[in-house]
Amino acid sequence: MKAVTTAQIRELDQRSIAAGTAGEELMERAGYAVARATIQFLKRQDSRSVLLFAGKGNNGGDAIVAARHLAGAGCYPTLVLLCRRNELQGDSLLHFQKLVSAIRVFELPTLDELSTIVAETEPAVIVDGLLGTGLKGQVREPYATAIKVVNGLHLPVVAIDIPSGLGSDTGDVHGFGVRADTTVTMALPKIGLLKPAAADFVGRIEVANIGIPREFVEEISTDVELLTAQDVKPLLPPRRRSANKGDFGHLLVIAGSEGYTGAPAMVAHAAARAGAGLVTLAVPRNIYPIVAAQCPPEVMPQPVEFEQLSPSYFARFDAVAIGPGLGQQAETQKMVWKVVSSCPLPMVVDADALNAMAQGVAALKKLQKPLVLTPHPGEMARLTGKTVKEVQADRWGLARSFAQEYGVVMVLKGAGTVVTEKSGGLWINSTGNPGMAKGGMGDALTGIIGAFLAQGMAAFDAARAGVFLHGLAGDLANEKLGARAMLTTDLIEHLGPAFATLE
Repeated sequence: MKAVTTAQIRELDQRSIAAGTAGEELMERAGYAVARATIQFLKRQDSRSVLLFAGKGNNGGDAIVAARHLAGAGCYPTLVLLCRRNELQGDSLLHFQKLVSAIRVFELPTLDELSTIVAETEPAVIVDGLLGTGLKGQVREPYATAIKVVNGLHLPVVAIDIPSGLGSDTGDVHGFGVRADTTVTMALPKIGLLKPAAADFVGRIEVANIGIPREFVEEISTDVELLTAQDVKPLLPPRRRSANKGDFGHLLVIAGSEGYTGAPAMVAHAAARAGAGLVTLAVPRNIYPIVAAQCPPEVMPQPVEFEQLSPSYFARFDAVAIGPGLGQQAETQKMVWKVVSSCPLPMVVDADALNAMAQGVAALKKLQKPLVLTPHPGEMARLTGKTVKEVQADRWGLARSFAQEYGVVMVLKGAGTVVTEKSGGLWINSTGNPGMAKGGMGDALTGIIGAFLAQGMAAFDAARAGVFLHGLAGDLANEKLGARAMLTTDLIEHLGPAFATLE
């Protein structure tokens, strides 16, 4: 799904209005989408009380519409205006005039009055309609105080279009920024929502269809996209009734070393769950009994001598996943380069295999095969000769430039995982949660991408689909177990439900 700049979304709004959709109607649809998202939070909280903050711009108008729809749904909305009602103009004023008398409205309350409002209404959810994409400069009063109040309540927050205080093109916080749990963004995601600087503020991004004509959207040019279910669903290989295991590929996993026996089992398990027809797990002989005991029966563990791997060994496989738990011994690094350079198969490279590559990264330019690299920030730092801080400060730029220079598919993991290739386009993942910040999660991703490569998917498609489904399975596990308790094995077990949501 295309991500757009502030100028582009304004152009789309203006063209839609000129084509016959009134601004009042666009605001109506936006407010309805916000109300619908808010109701989902209310159901979880078993409450009906909502506190909505509205500025005098279009975001405030959306909040006003949301208040009306919430009241119509049997909820108890309280509207806090950060202006006088006689300052409202245009579509916001038109919708304010439609409010029913049952909705309580407060205008420019003081801090003490806000405290009283909160105490009396006991809201379960906050709606942030304070500031939108038109923010320029630092957040000023009374908005700064309102933002501090919203964050200080520690309640679920639904932000309208973009959390108040964030730059819609940069994601930077302009002094103060609302920390949202969900951001309902209108028509298309704003580029600032996807920027690393915004990661701790936007929460889950929900894109609301407000009726911008498809042909207008198709004419917009952008090199940044939000990876969504509608992008991934067409990429998944079909599974015919007459199919057999040979139709879905044979993945070879090369992983593990003494002291690192869990990683290979998780890679192979995830690959099997992701639909690979066959999974062979090659591990050193000295750890084979331990790893074999951890593998599901569908996986075929095999003791091997890595240094003896030859091109003929790879002939019966369709793709390779290499790296997790290999260790960083000198002989291991030589083996990695031998496999990567001599094996002609599509390959996903992770963990210690990436660390081995960092010793001679220029050699990547000579490889003529589909190659997916999946570094976390530390591994990316070693690949690029940067510090982790420098990587995190320029995630998009470094991922793009590396993929272009070396001709690989780059998956830079972390909040808002970046997927890019030599064309330079960026895809930012929309799934995932903080519960996935645990050991082993990257091993599962390697297995999923490897399974897709084995099933014949192009490297870029396998990376995008793998990243999205990995995060989606993590989200489903998080809903059931919570961010603190979920494990990588829980994520793997939720791959089935994740696929089911797309199929």
